[in-house]
Amino acid sequence: MKLLSKWTCNIKWATYLLVFLVSCSGPIDYDRSYTWSPVEINSTIEGSEDIEAIIAPYRTKLDSIMDEVIGYASHDLTTQGQYESTLGTFVTKLLREQSISSFEKEVDVTIMNHHGGLRAPINKGPITLGEVFEVMPFENEMILLEIPGDRLIELITFIGGSGRSMIWPVSFHVAGSAVENIRVDGKEIESNKIYTLSTSDYLANGGGGFHMLKSLKRMEVNPVKLRDMIEQEIRQQTARGDSIKIEVANLITVSG
Repeated sequence: MKLLSKWTCNIKWATYLLVFLVSCSGPIDYDRSYTWSPVEINSTIEGSEDIEAIIAPYRTKLDSIMDEVIGYASHDLTTQGQYESTLGTFVTKLLREQSISSFEKEVDVTIMNHHGGLRAPINKGPITLGEVFEVMPFENEMILLEIPGDRLIELITFIGGSGRSMIWPVSFHVAGSAVENIRVDGKEIESNKIYTLSTSDYLANGGGGFHMLKSLKRMEVNPVKLRDMIEQEIRQQTARGDSIKIEVANLITVSG
């Protein structure tokens, strides 16, 4: 027993010594080399029956999920329009309503990366779950931010100058390089008031040029995927017997 104990002790200390020596040694340099050549992927490449056999069951399962009809669109919803569009209005409006429902908090305004974020239209007719993924292929999540009134004015002025995003329910007038007559749900913004902003984590982290959002305080809520909110809205309207239809609100006017 003493011999075994002594042997075990030696092994333990030898292990400690090895770890110490490795931690004190510098990184080991290895000789690396590689070669490469471009491979064109086109219709001349033959499929592999073995790979196809592996993929087929997953494709069948995925198709059955994505082909599910979750609603009906009365007309085409697109992003055509500089500041407002049918799809932009539909999504931005529902994101505010779904944020209020999901987070159980009052939400004053919602921002949506209009032209860059919505990647496909919703065509007139049956809406499948797969179409929702085409509209919003990203894994962006909606979160809540606290924004003072003066910063909100700055944010809306940036949107008015860039024309790349939509904000709901906000109205303003663009006159040349000036953004005037700003209203939130028909009311003037109070510079000292703290408003609640619902937006995606992408924009909140400064994406799309929204660097001014990075310093805003985040509210303690469980994020919800933007895509899930779109799906939820369509399913809820369908359950009420409604089809998806939206008109551009024309909250933004331009002159000069």
